[in-house]
Amino acid sequence: MRFAAMWLVLGAILAWAGLVDGIAIVVKEKPITLYDIEQVMQKEHVSAKQAADYLIRSTLEAMEIEKRGIRVSEDEVNRRVEQMAAQNGMQVPQLYDAVWNTQHLTRDAFRKKLRKMMLTQKLYAKIAMSSLEEPSEDELKEYYRLHPEKFSHPKSFELTVYTSVDKTDLQRKIANPMRYLPSVTMQSATLDYARLEPQLAQLLLRTKDGTFTPILPDPKGGYVAFYVRARSMPVMLPFDRVKSQVQQELMADEREQTLKDYFNRARMNAEIKILRLPQG
Repeated sequence: MRFAAMWLVLGAILAWAGLVDGIAIVVKEKPITLYDIEQVMQKEHVSAKQAADYLIRSTLEAMEIEKRGIRVSEDEVNRRVEQMAAQNGMQVPQLYDAVWNTQHLTRDAFRKKLRKMMLTQKLYAKIAMSSLEEPSEDELKEYYRLHPEKFSHPKSFELTVYTSVDKTDLQRKIANPMRYLPSVTMQSATLDYARLEPQLAQLLLRTKDGTFTPILPDPKGGYVAFYVRARSMPVMLPFDRVKSQVQQELMADEREQTLKDYFNRARMNAEIKILRLPQG
């Protein structure tokens, strides 16, 4: 029995030693491991320092959420999912399918990610709401002048639209566009930005020329993906048409700066020990 107990103690010591060996950073006694940092580096394609900074801030945010007692209920998550589905012209099951197709997230993983995002949004609102003031007309015009890229868009997109009732065949076609698959149809199209649904317009804006969008559910049935061949030169929208957007963008920038300052102060005041970082 004494021999067995010694092995149990030794096993516990070795296990703790292995845990300590994997710890890279300690934030108020909360460990961040080398594995955590390496996962962020691979997923986000960032350096070890950038990954560490991201995880330190995420840890501080989680602590602040807990300190303030911020919660998100199941009903709130359900309402947000229903809202997202409606905004994209889908039923809730179709939204879950689209999330799986584009992000490879299961229903539960998506809801967990969404809940975390909503908790963070509530925290940000509580931190920022007391310090932000509505900008003046002159401030809006100055922001509009200094950020023309935010208030311009291509007049049209030159696309090839790929459709199929068979998602697997559509994936094969995208992987090898020269491959002939009778279940996949292709059609050239020029789409005017002004006539696009807002969600599709944003998706095309984010998709680089010469690349495909993610595969999406086709409202007519089956699946669809867009290959962006080219886009027209950007057109600057008149200030009066985008005034509300200018205000949103300006306040979002100010909010982000407020949050950055807040968490910089929190980081300076927190007990943070950086033991080591991965190479890279």
